[in-house]
Amino acid sequence: MKTICYFVNSDWYFDLHWLARALSAKHHGYEVHIITRISEEKYLRRFTELGLCCHSLPIKERSCNIFGFIAALVSSALLLRRIKPALIHAVTIKPVIIGGLYARLFSVPFVANIAGLGRVFQPGNWLYRRLKKAVCLCYSVIFANPRSRIIFEHHDDLLEFQRNVTFSVGRASVIDGCGVDVEQYAFSEEEACDPPIVLFASRMLHKKGLAALVRIKQQLAREDVYFTLRVAGIMVADDPDAIALTDITRWAAAGDIEWLGTCNNMEVLLGSASIVALPTLYPEGVPRILIEGAAKGRACIAYNSGGCNSIVINNVNGFLISRGDEDEFCRQLKVLIGDRELRQQMGLQGRALVLDKFSAAQVITNTLNIYRILMVP
Repeated sequence: MKTICYFVNSDWYFDLHWLARALSAKHHGYEVHIITRISEEKYLRRFTELGLCCHSLPIKERSCNIFGFIAALVSSALLLRRIKPALIHAVTIKPVIIGGLYARLFSVPFVANIAGLGRVFQPGNWLYRRLKKAVCLCYSVIFANPRSRIIFEHHDDLLEFQRNVTFSVGRASVIDGCGVDVEQYAFSEEEACDPPIVLFASRMLHKKGLAALVRIKQQLAREDVYFTLRVAGIMVADDPDAIALTDITRWAAAGDIEWLGTCNNMEVLLGSASIVALPTLYPEGVPRILIEGAAKGRACIAYNSGGCNSIVINNVNGFLISRGDEDEFCRQLKVLIGDRELRQQMGLQGRALVLDKFSAAQVITNTLNIYRILMVP
């Protein structure tokens, strides 16, 4: 039995975005191992009960400590030597670099998912500029491996990658987002509610745009246009861009938001929502919440940031707003709030788009095909 090893920086991220692919690989006869940082015992129990072999590695995603990185590199290499994977599939920068260097050294088939380029590729201070150069150099070394493949979630990231990293475009693929289960996120008619419900669901980072939505809600209230802003998301304690819990509490107390916290019933929340909004400035892949919202038949509104333009087609299944144009976002959200018929038309278009490009079945099939190609002797 061939072994596939998934190398991901955090347990919750693997659970949300990668578990379906791992289980499908297991169903197709592979032994599946996961290397990740286990932050909660519930994830270890869940993965183990599903028949996956879990290995905990204390990777700090946002740390720039070179000694910590070297320690993770050595520990990972020793672990991979014990696992002896037939293929490594790595996601996010540190796992891609560590797993990719190991794969290059020992001629192991290697898949890297670039699920958004991350903050390293954004304009920053001198440290981030130097870090970007180092990361790009590592990527160029890793992807000289003839048995490597790079999967991007959208074409814009592929083009930006080409400008910074040396690699063969023939070994790159675009697989649209993480995919969603279109039966779990089945289409549903929007429930009648007054005022309409706008759902924002994301990690609680400033760049995801919650503060902008709060300001927009306050502005529209001054124009006698009202909506309920429901917020579901994951608090991120160790990130300098994290929204403080005190801000969340203050907005909730003022009636600006309904704070739901971390939720595991997103299909239910979307079923009760009227609109999905994501004014994100983050270097996204294709945001899962927008795919889920479109699958449920909800009109979506987002900034043209990262891969949002893959799932939100302007004036078709929602509104795509120029990145950072808060006034335009406010105007177009006002249009959606005031026109239920338009929301319903856009919801139907969004559902069709997901069925055409973003179903989990398509994503899994395309990913497994890459595995098969790479593991041919």
